[in-house]
Amino acid sequence: MKKAMAVVLAAGLIAGICAVALFARREPSFVPPRPEDTALEFWICDDVTETDWSGHEEAVGWFGAAEYLGRGYSMEGGERPPVRVSYILTAWPDHSDVGSYVTTIEITDPAVSVYGLTVDSEPEEFERVMKSMGYRVESADGGLQTAARGGFTFSLQHGDSPSLRVSAHVSNRDGVVF
Repeated sequence: MKKAMAVVLAAGLIAGICAVALFARREPSFVPPRPEDTALEFWICDDVTETDWSGHEEAVGWFGAAEYLGRGYSMEGGERPPVRVSYILTAWPDHSDVGSYVTTIEITDPAVSVYGLTVDSEPEEFERVMKSMGYRVESADGGLQTAARGGFTFSLQHGDSPSLRVSAHVSNRDGVVF
């Protein structure tokens, strides 16, 4: 009886260890494919841990993240320029993980496209393109449209300060307070 109980406990312990190992660093099964039509230097969830950021200006003020302007864009008096591409870097898929990944891309430059969309795209075009790729599209007050799928969100802000954002959900399993 003791031997059977020990075998059951050992099997349970092994199963628990395997489950922890499997789910501890589980990356999403879906990552949006890099668009062929884009001039972006980096794409969402690119591992940029070893990237040399010389030639890119850093937008300071982040805790637990870093933000760099795309090459060719410059800070204006310590502020982000109104027309730009910026990349926000964090650990991914969880804040407690190691590495540096592009977890948000913000585009305000109308010359930059993603899947044929720009900051000047009409709401109907955004909805058509994102739905065709399997995203759930929603509109909110203030001219904001969002498209979500599998932990990734595309947002198009219409109006006086248009922007197109691509973001990856980053979990916080350890409850890190920033």
